[in-house]
Amino acid sequence: MRFVLLLVLLLAACGGPPSGPTPVSPAEEARALWVSRFEYASPTDIDSIIARAARTNFNVIYFQVRGAGDAFYDSAVEPCAVALCGSLGNGRPSWDPLARAVAAAHARGIELHAWINALSGWSAGSAASCTLLQPSAAGSPDHMLIAHPEWRVVNAAGSAQPCPDAPNEYVYLSPGIPAVRTHLARVAADIVRRYAVDGIHLDRIRYPGQAWSYDTTSLQAFGKDPAAFSADWAQFRREQVALAVRETFDSVRSARSSAALSAAVWGIWQDRWGWNSSHGFGQYFQDPRAWVAAGSLDVAVPMTYYAIATTPCGFADWACLLDDHLVMQSGSPARHVYIGIAASRGTAQVLQQIELGRRRGVKGFALYSYSSVTAEMRAALAGGPFALPATVPPREWQ
Repeated sequence: MRFVLLLVLLLAACGGPPSGPTPVSPAEEARALWVSRFEYASPTDIDSIIARAARTNFNVIYFQVRGAGDAFYDSAVEPCAVALCGSLGNGRPSWDPLARAVAAAHARGIELHAWINALSGWSAGSAASCTLLQPSAAGSPDHMLIAHPEWRVVNAAGSAQPCPDAPNEYVYLSPGIPAVRTHLARVAADIVRRYAVDGIHLDRIRYPGQAWSYDTTSLQAFGKDPAAFSADWAQFRREQVALAVRETFDSVRSARSSAALSAAVWGIWQDRWGWNSSHGFGQYFQDPRAWVAAGSLDVAVPMTYYAIATTPCGFADWACLLDDHLVMQSGSPARHVYIGIAASRGTAQVLQQIELGRRRGVKGFALYSYSSVTAEMRAALAGGPFALPATVPPREWQ
């Protein structure tokens, strides 16, 4: 506790958040922790992760079970992941990470949301990773890009995204193809029906960039020359992503009305400060504000993995972005924001951001990710801002 108090004093001396009393730890506050598929490899790993999260008073875990059209759980819809079954679609897994995580989290009073990468089709980072995309063993579902290679995004020259594709981490699927959206919704609903998850958490729910997707289905639906109607073409692609979110939302709610839909969204919605930075709205056709306005999303989780700048609204200022995203918590309909924090920024920055977020009235926080939350950071959280347990704020609209 003495360490935490020293940190707070240091932050105040260094131009931290506004002066005044530190907000009392709220009784209702989401404290989410992202756990990626690369951060567990055994049942023991999962037990340890969730036990540590519980001791730190986290109350939500985003547990990744789909990276690129593969399943880190027992699925009859998509092929078993290479890391779980040795090769893609190699029969049934010998153990079920999602079942283990749900049981361990619920035993400790923690919500467990299944984190799924939505439109990333396959890892495109290297030739080696591309060679792992193979037909499944007999009796197991084939990967969607094996069954439907035409689902890949396409550029203006009519070429489908290749694998490998060095500038992009994944081969992406086109949300402008109705079957792609239907498949995503089916995967999400299947998880909600068969596992006691508290919700579905969408990631990579966007296009890979402005150059994509000029697939035949999308062009026919647009019905105009994209080059001549560039603004309309950009808006059309935003609408296709919004449709993917809506169809997933409807399917999840139909499977279980109490299940929530959240989404990890780009940290910068629009570059309104002249930062010359990446932004979700214009570069990746991701518009979570439209999803909220349509009632298609319960919780927006901005990936604001930046620091609080010394100059207000200086480049990628976390505080400035927090205020910008909070608009989704106001108006009608309003939805919750769990503001993202990069644990890799270090303990002092994490504590400062939590304090500022509380001052601003954000509904919760999401730390990325488990492996960056060090023992020192866990101790500082448990002895400071997370010293008292909190419940996840209720979603009154459900």
